[in-house]
Amino acid sequence: MSRSATTFTRRLTAAGIAGTAAVALATLGPFGAGVAAAAGFGSPVVVSGDNASEPGVDVAPDGTLYVNAPVGLLSNIPGSPSNVYRSDDGGTSWAKLPASLKANLPGGGDSDIAIAPDGTLSETDLWLGSSTVATSKDKGQTWTAQPVQGTLGQDRQWVAAASGGRVYHVVHQIPTGLWVSRSVDSGLTYPQQVLAATALDQTGCICPPGNLVVEDGGLLGDKVGGVYATSDGGVGFYRSTNGGLTFTNTRPGPASSAQTNTAFPAVADAGNGHLAVVWQAVEGNTSTVRFTTSTDFGATWATVRQIVTTGTSLYPWIAAHGTKVAVSLYHSDVAATPDTAPAGAQWFESYLESTDSGATFGALTTADAAPVKTGAVCTGGINCASNRELGDFQQVALDGSDHAVLSYVRSIDNAADTEIRFVREA
Repeated sequence: MSRSATTFTRRLTAAGIAGTAAVALATLGPFGAGVAAAAGFGSPVVVSGDNASEPGVDVAPDGTLYVNAPVGLLSNIPGSPSNVYRSDDGGTSWAKLPASLKANLPGGGDSDIAIAPDGTLSETDLWLGSSTVATSKDKGQTWTAQPVQGTLGQDRQWVAAASGGRVYHVVHQIPTGLWVSRSVDSGLTYPQQVLAATALDQTGCICPPGNLVVEDGGLLGDKVGGVYATSDGGVGFYRSTNGGLTFTNTRPGPASSAQTNTAFPAVADAGNGHLAVVWQAVEGNTSTVRFTTSTDFGATWATVRQIVTTGTSLYPWIAAHGTKVAVSLYHSDVAATPDTAPAGAQWFESYLESTDSGATFGALTTADAAPVKTGAVCTGGINCASNRELGDFQQVALDGSDHAVLSYVRSIDNAADTEIRFVREA
């Protein structure tokens, strides 16, 4: 468990499907046509078997790969830093990095890492009162860290990095809303703190945010934005075009009757203002993946459509660069919701992609032939008594050749014993 130990009710429901598929494609504007092919993957690699969870994956400009994973909120005293792993050979082998100055600091609740254009690492590690933040300029061999990010009373935080030492940090502060902070020292201090989405913007939803993205534009020109839940069945997006000084809010997912309060929405930046968003939508006895795009950094959004409709989808994530859009998720062939899946349901790390900016997607592909879990998956966070081995997300990123790299959890004994896995698109 790495979702923070704060009881919250998430009433996020995803946007309805407006119009036919033809109408949806027409609203995508100048994207290309054609049908994307299904992807293939190499052999999975075990990153770690130390029962860490919710592995995030990042690719440095020089191709170095990183996976970060929380170990459990305040799981050790005095320090409980989340784990960071590095691969210098394209994911073939992995090494756990030293905790360095993080060793005696609190954390382990939720973690995330951002990588600057010069390779500097910036980490955030939740311990509820705040988050321990850290930075490394030597690929994680040593860290400078301090335990108070700034905003007090935190739940689920994320980071994104631009150039010049600028790092942006979003956190949910109950009950005020989503706060975005800016650092100019690579994520060690965050003196600029702005309320980006209020409780009113969230329509009263006490919901942790999805991730955030940044487009480099200089000290006062960075574009910053992120996705979040709303209580009226939609998905919101906060956006800034002046380095996080001020924010406005738009709606990639309008109100609907579907429920997505069991998964984080995720946003990816393909560059030049092109964004793509996915979220999980549970309606009746179905759990699907919904998708939309923007060509103006979230000022307006295309019509929402479903991109995975068969079987049961769980915890989708997204990455994008240029015209490629990569989506990963846990998936089962059974017709159910994650929480109601039968005992024999097998879940697999799965993937689909688009090579025309999301106009079309290839077939859903199994990225790892070994099931990650069997049976129901409880998506109620800290309210779950069991079936929480998969945590709350898995992730996908794109390397320098636009090949997808995936990090995910596999349950070894369908109980508490888990391992983190990595697989690369062939």
